[in-house]
Amino acid sequence: MKGGDYLRHLALSLATRLTMIALRLVRNVLLARLLGPADRGIFALLAALPDMIVAVTSGGLTSAVAFHAARQRGMGPLLAHILVQGCALAGVLTLLVLLAIHSLGSLPEFAERLGPWVWVLLIAVPVVIGKNALLVLHNADGRVGPFNSLRLLESLGPLLLFVALWALFPYAALEAAIGSWLIGLVMVVVVGICWLGRFHQLRPRWQRDEQGALARYGLRSHPEVLFQQVLLRADYLLIGMLLPAAELGYYAMASAAVELLLIVPEAVTTPLMKRLLQQGEGMERLTPLALRLTASVMLLACILMALLGEWLIVTLFGDSYVPASVALLALLPGVFALCYASILRLDLLGKQRPGTLSLITGVAAGVNLLLNLWWIPGWGILGAGLASSLAYVLAATAMLWQFCRLSGVAWWRTLFLLPEDLNMLRSLLRSRQGSTA
Repeated sequence: MKGGDYLRHLALSLATRLTMIALRLVRNVLLARLLGPADRGIFALLAALPDMIVAVTSGGLTSAVAFHAARQRGMGPLLAHILVQGCALAGVLTLLVLLAIHSLGSLPEFAERLGPWVWVLLIAVPVVIGKNALLVLHNADGRVGPFNSLRLLESLGPLLLFVALWALFPYAALEAAIGSWLIGLVMVVVVGICWLGRFHQLRPRWQRDEQGALARYGLRSHPEVLFQQVLLRADYLLIGMLLPAAELGYYAMASAAVELLLIVPEAVTTPLMKRLLQQGEGMERLTPLALRLTASVMLLACILMALLGEWLIVTLFGDSYVPASVALLALLPGVFALCYASILRLDLLGKQRPGTLSLITGVAAGVNLLLNLWWIPGWGILGAGLASSLAYVLAATAMLWQFCRLSGVAWWRTLFLLPEDLNMLRSLLRSRQGSTA
C-alpha cells in the first residue's frame, strides 16, 4: 500500500470510527435513560454472551479466515468453513448447552436473570459468527470501503430500529432494545453477503485440503480467541453473579464509554490488516509506526476521558449512573494497553504465532479471573475495573516483548511519535496534495 493510499484509507477509517462513536453514544444514552440500571445490566449481559459462546464454539474461525483471505485463498472454501464449522456447529452446540442448563434443578445466576430471553441466543450466536466472519473477510480482502460501511451500518441500524420500536411500544423498552440489536445483526450479515458478491463468486465449496488447513490454523488460534473473550467479558458474568443487576448496569455503561476510545487503534489497523497478516517487506518499520501513532493519540484521549468522564456520565446518562465513574477511571489504563494489543495481535498472527498469543492471553485471562473473584466481593465494580486493567496491561506487555524479540525493534521505538514520524507524515500529506492538485 502506497503512503498516499494509506493516509486516505486512514482518514476514511478514522471518520468512520468517529461517526460510530457519535451513533453509539446516542444509543447508549437512550438505553441508559429508557431502560434504567437494572434492565441495562440485563441487556448488557445478553449482548455479551454471544461473543463468549462464539469464542468457545467457533474453533478460531475468524483468525483462520482472516489469515487465509489475506493470502488470496479461494473464497468458496472460506464460505463453506464459515457456514459449517461456524454458524451450523455453533448453533447446535448452543442449543445443546441451553437444553442441558434447563434440565438442571437450579439454573445458573446469569440464566435466572435473563429468564426466557436466554433462548434468544439460539438466533444471536450463529448471526454473530456470520457477522464477524464477513467483516473479517472484507477487511482481510483489502476492501476497506465496504468494511467501513458495514461497521457504520452495525452502529446506525440498531439505533434507528430501537427508536422506531420504542416509539411503537413505549412500555417495552427492554424488548425494543433486544429486538433492534438482533435485527441490526441480521442486517449487517445480509448487506455483507450482498457486498461480497460484488467481488467474488459466492459458491461455498468443501475442499478437504483447504478445510484441513483452515481447521489446523483455527485450532492453533482457538485458545487465544477463547482466552481473549474471557479476558474481555468474564467481568460481566462475575458481576452478574456476585452483585445486584444495577451494578452490572453501571459497569456496562462505564465499559461502553471507555471502549469507544478503541476506535483509535481500529482506525489505524483497518487499512493495515492485510499488510500485518501478510508480513511483507518493511514490517519492521510499519508496525512500530502504527504503534507510535496509536499510542500518542490514545494517551490524549484517555487523559480527556479521565478529566471529563464523571461529567459526561451525569450529563448524558443521568444522576443515577454516577457510580459508573469509578469503574470508568479504573478501566482507562487497560483500554490504553488494549490499543497496543490490537495491533500487536495482528502482527503476531501474521508471523504465525497463534500459539504464543494463546499462551499470553491465557495467562492474562487467568489473572483477570482470579483478581475479579478476589476484588469484586470487597470493592464491587471498582475491583472489576482494576482487575481488567491489570490483566490487559500484562497481556499487552507480553505481546510487545514477543514482537520486539522477533522483529529486533527496540521497545522504546514503539511508544510515542518520534520527530521523523512527523516529518514523514508531512511529506506524505504534501505528496498527496500534489497528486490531487
